[in-house]
Amino acid sequence: MPSKKWQKLVEKSPASFRRGRPTREPAASILVVTEGQVSEPAYFNEMRRRLKLGTVELEVEPGGMGDPRRLAERACEINAERRSGTKKRKMGFFQPRVFDELWIVFDTDAPAVQGRLHSGLSFAQANGVRCAHSTPCFEFWLLLHHVFTTAPMRVCSDVIPRLSEAIGARYTKNAGESAQIIPPFLGRLELALENAGRIRNHHAAGGSPFPANPSTEVDCLIHSILKACNLDASSV
Repeated sequence: MPSKKWQKLVEKSPASFRRGRPTREPAASILVVTEGQVSEPAYFNEMRRRLKLGTVELEVEPGGMGDPRRLAERACEINAERRSGTKKRKMGFFQPRVFDELWIVFDTDAPAVQGRLHSGLSFAQANGVRCAHSTPCFEFWLLLHHVFTTAPMRVCSDVIPRLSEAIGARYTKNAGESAQIIPPFLGRLELALENAGRIRNHHAAGGSPFPANPSTEVDCLIHSILKACNLDASSV
C-alpha cells in the first residue's frame, strides 16, 4: 500500500513508463503539384482545411504550362530536396522527409500537352509520379459535382458556361472570387466521385480514344487522399 494517501500505485515494469503508442498508423504523405494557380489550389486547400490534412502538401508550378513531364520533374525535384534535407526548402517539424505518393494535376487542352501527353505520362510513370489529368480541364471535374454529362467539350471555355449554369452563378478563375466559389463544391464530393466513375465506365464501354473527352482522373487522387487518411467522401 502507498505510504501516503495521495501516492499512486504504479507498475514496477519499465514498460509501464513508456508513452502510449498511437491508436492508428499515421496517414501517408502526399505531394500534389498543379499547374493551375487558382481553382486547383483553392480546391485542394479547402479539402486540406476540412479534413485537417497535415500530410497533404500542395505545390503550384505555373511554369509547367500543362506539360506533364515538367510537372513530374518538379514533383521529383521536391521529393529529392526533402530526401537530402536541402536548405532550399524550409521544412516544418511535421513535414515528411520523403513523400509516399507524388501526384500532378493538369489539363489536356493546353497546347503543350497535345504533342507531349504520351511521352510526359510515360516519364511520370517511370518516375513513380501519378497523374490526375482532366479533359479538357479541371473545371470538368468541378462540373461533375453537380451534373453527369458525356457531351464532348473541346476546350475549357466550352465547360465554363455549363459550370456557371450548374452552380447558378458566374464561374470565374479570379483568386478572390474563387475563395467563395470553390468551398461549396466539397459538399458534393460523393456525387462527383460517383459521376467520374460513371464517365470512366462509359468511355471504357465505348472504346473512346485516349484521352477520352470529357473525362477526369482527379477522382483517383481524391480516393487516394481519403484512403491514406482512412476516411470516406462523407467526411468532407
